[in-house]
Amino acid sequence: MFDADRRYKIHWELIDLCNLKCPMCPRTDVFDRCRPSKEIQNSQFYLDDVKQYFPDSFLKRLNKVDFCGNFGDPCIARDFYKICEFLILNYKITIRVSTNGSMRNPAWWQKLGTLFADTDSWLEFHIDGLRDTNHLYRIGANWDKIMANARAFISGGAKADWYYIPFKHNQHQVGEAQKIAREMGFDDFVIVETGRFPNGGTFRYRHPDGDWRDLEQATISARDGIKKTETAATAEKHEQMPGQETNPRAAAENIQFQKSTPDFPIVVNGIECKSAKKNRFFLDSQGYIAPCCWVSNRDVQRPGDMLRSISLAGKDLDSFNIRNRSIEEILQDELFTQVFAELWESDTLVTCRKKCGRKHRNYTFKVKV
Repeated sequence: MFDADRRYKIHWELIDLCNLKCPMCPRTDVFDRCRPSKEIQNSQFYLDDVKQYFPDSFLKRLNKVDFCGNFGDPCIARDFYKICEFLILNYKITIRVSTNGSMRNPAWWQKLGTLFADTDSWLEFHIDGLRDTNHLYRIGANWDKIMANARAFISGGAKADWYYIPFKHNQHQVGEAQKIAREMGFDDFVIVETGRFPNGGTFRYRHPDGDWRDLEQATISARDGIKKTETAATAEKHEQMPGQETNPRAAAENIQFQKSTPDFPIVVNGIECKSAKKNRFFLDSQGYIAPCCWVSNRDVQRPGDMLRSISLAGKDLDSFNIRNRSIEEILQDELFTQVFAELWESDTLVTCRKKCGRKHRNYTFKVKV
């Protein structure tokens, strides 16, 4: 699955903590006032961990890091800036960050923007609405603080994209949000059509105030929403995995990876493994390596394909933690070099079939602002 002859990428969950209470987030217990679920372990990576568990020889072969987790917002991590600085200045690693942007202060964000300036690194601000609507899904978000932080980051000279999930309550604001993004200096405006709604298009949850509420799916498609902003000619459709590149800055490196065909079969029984294709593995906040964020130790898409795979291979979960075994030894374990392909052939892994067989993912539509 992971090819030592190609440069690696990491989809890295730096921390499992977040300052918001978004109902559809896997960290949220929708039955308990959107409090953190029992899966949350309050774990994170510090700069000392990076220096200890990521050898120089590996970091020199690391091409890109996607800081985006199943549970946490990376910008909350104590050493987030220091870790980015270490990776960029010492190893020229490209960094992509996914954040709600509502933590810290403008001075910190401007400093981060200055670090990212004149590099290929960039940041995604996930802002689902305007002043009167963003907090309806991003529970706990402060609009004024987000705008101040985003302006500060962009003023530092860095590239930033605005990601927007349309719901029924905010779909009418797509055009205005895109206009604000243009005025603020965002590079792209990206509409995300989420695949998390159940059949019927209503998601019920208990709000922190104790009331039961419903999130309602947008009544227009993301593409229709873009048409209403009179920018259909520049709209592009992309399949999106959590952490998958949707920015054209990633195109050149994708071509580089496509030039070499890995020995591991990336397409088996209809399943085209994105991790194998991109040579990118998932690292969670506790230090466990898995093929991707869907198939992980704390698998948010039950029934838990990573744990099942480890069991069928006769392996021990802790042997896939970088605190117990070296990263490259884990990546070349037979679980990844052989077992997953065998399980795809036998159609054993439900999540792999759903995500990389049937392509059940979010869809994004990118508009140049």
